[in-house]
Amino acid sequence: MFIQEIDWITHTHTDYYDVCSIYNSEMPHNLWGNDFWKNHYYLINSDYKKNKNKFKLSGRFFYYENSISYPIRLINILTNLNSEIIVLDHEDMILYNKANLTRINEAINLITENHLDSVRFIKNINAKYNKIPGFNYIELINSKSEWIFSIQPSIWKKEALISILKENLNVNMWQLEYRSQKVIRKLGIRIGVLSGECKKRGMLHADSEFYPYIATAIFKGKWTISEYPKELNYLFEKYDIDPSKRGYT
Repeated sequence: MFIQEIDWITHTHTDYYDVCSIYNSEMPHNLWGNDFWKNHYYLINSDYKKNKNKFKLSGRFFYYENSISYPIRLINILTNLNSEIIVLDHEDMILYNKANLTRINEAINLITENHLDSVRFIKNINAKYNKIPGFNYIELINSKSEWIFSIQPSIWKKEALISILKENLNVNMWQLEYRSQKVIRKLGIRIGVLSGECKKRGMLHADSEFYPYIATAIFKGKWTISEYPKELNYLFEKYDIDPSKRGYT
């Protein structure tokens, strides 16, 4: 199985259309072209239906009401997809260079062969990692790590992700991350990470050699220029965006 064949979910909101419009152009360019949209879904608030001419995006759409919690939004779309393996990301987690599809497809093989339940595309600084025999570019996050589960671009066994979400239904995204550390250990979920060359970026993350993306472009509603000055300033110029309108850190 290849990443080009599985369903890809991007959570977004019309309030983030300025960011999403960048994602909409940069992602196919740095992946496999416009065929990217064949299996892609924007998980977006229902306001989009009334404003499709204003908010122009590609691919397919699955809608949620603002009142519905983040975990339930995800469960609703996941249970309506046929793909047993999916990719999950957000609109502000934008590739700034070409992804290495060969390495990513090796990670998918580990999931299809039932060695892992998920593979994240980026390393956390505050986690411990174990080598996986026979694989030089994918490591297992040690279950004794302080931080195992993160909402970052990741490949998932659909049922494994659903089982985590069901443990904390009525929480926001940040609460879900925090509470799911214990859930991962309880359920025995095995999460790997693409490794390779990993230069530290900011306080908690390292850059990804094989999936070079901004993690993340928005923090508390503002552009993260302090962590991604080169990457974001290039995009601001390319898409004629004034970062002062949203604000930045």
